[in-house]
Amino acid sequence: MTTDTRIAALQRPVRRQLEQVQRRLEGLFKTPIPILNQVGGHVLATRGKKFRPTLLLLTAQLRGKVGPEAITCAAVVELVHAASLIHDDSVDRSTLRRGLPTVNGLWTDEMAIIMGDYLYAQSMALLVQNGDLVPMDIMAAVVSDMACGEAMEFQHAHDLDLKESDYEELIRAKTGSLIGASSEIGSFVDGGGRTAKRRARFNHFGTRIGVAFQIVDDLFDYLSEPEVTGKPVGYDLAEGKVTLPLIAALRQATQTDRVKLRRLAGRKKWTKEQWGSLVALIERTGGFQYARERAAVLAAEARAAIADERNGAARRALDAAIDYAIQRTH
Repeated sequence: MTTDTRIAALQRPVRRQLEQVQRRLEGLFKTPIPILNQVGGHVLATRGKKFRPTLLLLTAQLRGKVGPEAITCAAVVELVHAASLIHDDSVDRSTLRRGLPTVNGLWTDEMAIIMGDYLYAQSMALLVQNGDLVPMDIMAAVVSDMACGEAMEFQHAHDLDLKESDYEELIRAKTGSLIGASSEIGSFVDGGGRTAKRRARFNHFGTRIGVAFQIVDDLFDYLSEPEVTGKPVGYDLAEGKVTLPLIAALRQATQTDRVKLRRLAGRKKWTKEQWGSLVALIERTGGFQYARERAAVLAAEARAAIADERNGAARRALDAAIDYAIQRTH
């Protein structure tokens, strides 16, 4: 099963609701300002697979009810995700994402900042209109977490001594927090139970998926072809992003191999041969295997968090979402 067919299959139970989310998003770009509508149209046409809204809607459907509050909150998490990617592309000076032009690539960094800010503002407006303070409180904490994750990434750029615990906290904040919030909010919107225990369990579920998702993304930088990822091999490492495969390889390598790894990983450009040597060293020292195993452990923890949920279509789709997070190829 391909990545695209996997995501389509797990979205099947909430396909109609996802269409409603899309219409809510499209309504935000019918403004009297043509440039906002133009850039917004590009954002809607090129943004990913709506994985986060899907998790929120599936979690809500576990209780048999996906109402208007779930639709609104699903739109909110997609807006926050899109805004963060637009700002991230501008910070990284990326002109492509998954092979498609970024906002800063087609327009300017200034326009990317404006559009990201507009999406954040619209997400807040939707939450205010929704009138429930709990999702508002959760999302405020998430946006703060994501900004802290970006700051940590900046602070640790090119840091070959980065510890695994710091790396995992970084990706929890940057990626896991929003996915955790998506499943947490889905667990109680539209009249669902708001016990602290249930909320914490579903936040844990989503956060574990999110961290595993990011580890798999970090493997792609070393192992996927540019035609698949939409960016050159080694792009993230060249930008200074030290991730789990390299962290584990450096920790597990012999002294001789560690010296070679640090020399190769410390570069910002590589010949084909140099890059091949770096990848081979990480493979030989077990860095890729360790990252895969860690993602699998996180996936198992996510699965355990929903083990007691009723085995209906939504539960099976959430299980499939876990598989998607760690088995996808792009």
